[in-house]
Amino acid sequence: MAIVPFIGSSARAISTSAVAVSTLVFAMGVYAAWPTLLGSSVVLSGGLWYLDSLSSLMVLLISFVQWTATISSMSYLKEEVEENAVSVPMLRRYFALLGLFVLSMLATVVSNNLGFMWVALEATTLATAFLVAFYARQGSLEAAWKYLILCSTGISLGLMGLLCVYYAASAVDVVEGLKAIEWTHLFSIAPTLSPDLLRVAFAFILIGYGTKVGLVPMHAWLPDAHSRAPSPISGILSGVLLNAALFAILRYKALVDGSMGSNVWTNDLLLWFGVLSVLVPAAFILLQTDYKRLLAYSSIEHMGLMAFSIGLGGVGVIAGAIHMIGHALIKSMLFFDAGNILLRFKSTKFERVGDVMRIMPYSGAFFLIGILALLAVPPSPLFLSEYLIISTGIVDHPIAMVLVLVALTIILAGFVRLFMPMLFSREYLKGNAIEPEEVGEHWGISHTAFLLHVVLILAVGVSLWTAPGKELLQHLAAVIT
Repeated sequence: MAIVPFIGSSARAISTSAVAVSTLVFAMGVYAAWPTLLGSSVVLSGGLWYLDSLSSLMVLLISFVQWTATISSMSYLKEEVEENAVSVPMLRRYFALLGLFVLSMLATVVSNNLGFMWVALEATTLATAFLVAFYARQGSLEAAWKYLILCSTGISLGLMGLLCVYYAASAVDVVEGLKAIEWTHLFSIAPTLSPDLLRVAFAFILIGYGTKVGLVPMHAWLPDAHSRAPSPISGILSGVLLNAALFAILRYKALVDGSMGSNVWTNDLLLWFGVLSVLVPAAFILLQTDYKRLLAYSSIEHMGLMAFSIGLGGVGVIAGAIHMIGHALIKSMLFFDAGNILLRFKSTKFERVGDVMRIMPYSGAFFLIGILALLAVPPSPLFLSEYLIISTGIVDHPIAMVLVLVALTIILAGFVRLFMPMLFSREYLKGNAIEPEEVGEHWGISHTAFLLHVVLILAVGVSLWTAPGKELLQHLAAVIT
């Protein structure tokens, strides 16, 4: 996928070939991951790759979101090329970096070797730093540098955690070389590993990889990077990259829990980092003047909810798995759709955008559906996940749950106050009204991508109540715990 854009010579040929290869990647992802989604785990290539229910789910999410992101990019960049905002060489570089980004995410979630997982996660940073800085403007360059520095620092701390795990394993095991840091091997000997060393390792991992997840207080890069990147890239960053980093933390959590014979210590850490990661965005969301930046803070909130739910344990783990699926599908669609709105209004400022439902009926309708789904309105998958989180949290951790509920109420109020006028109010642009001939839009390929997301969101929201859906959740909960 990274090589294909260099074959075409025109913008149309580059975009078409990128979509074709992206479709192939999606098909291959489904083919590789579907058999193990509800089945037994499988080790491939002599222990290098490993697929279980959780990694299979991640492969499916990454494959789908990269596919719809590439489709959205085709439409988004076509207009940018026509307006001379993007040149053909820039377009070629965009799709090449997107291919490397997707490859590194897929490698992260199927790596059985913790060292390769670390390399792949760092590769996501290197590829996306150039995508964040794609337009080479002052704001995007500053966001890219902040992203590169903070996430690379976090990855360095993650390396310290990996070294601690390797040292703990070498003290009790005679296996050397790459096999010594294979996750399946480490998991099999976890009860013999030093709990003290594993606790130190997890502290490094949670802070280091937690930077990539966007957990507070390591979140400073996320609002800038997600708001400055091209909208399709913002969708992948929020939809699946954050989940890939959380996936890496969960792999280490399983080792630490096995070593300690209990999950209480790791659960408590995740729970309180989750609470903090919901509370802080609640305050910032009320102050936002930029709708892409608001969506970025919302991503921090939802990653906090995932960490909080996993920290609850038991039913909370199931809720975290549901939330991971729902947020990936919903937030990526919202960022893709935000790109359409940006192209029409030439601004991401709330004060410059309004009456979207009348001016852009298709994009406005999909954006409204996405906002309602993100706010957990049934049949959104997030309704079930948040119901399970609240019902479990209010019993097991009432103080923490009350804090989260207060934050969620504030966030709901902020979304209604900011997004409803943007979608429905005609008091906008401060006199710079759009001409009547510019009202309305034609159905485009990007709208087809949004429709795929809506169909899948509704399908997931309904199917999770069925027997196969419950079986999948049980498989995921067993792998996570």
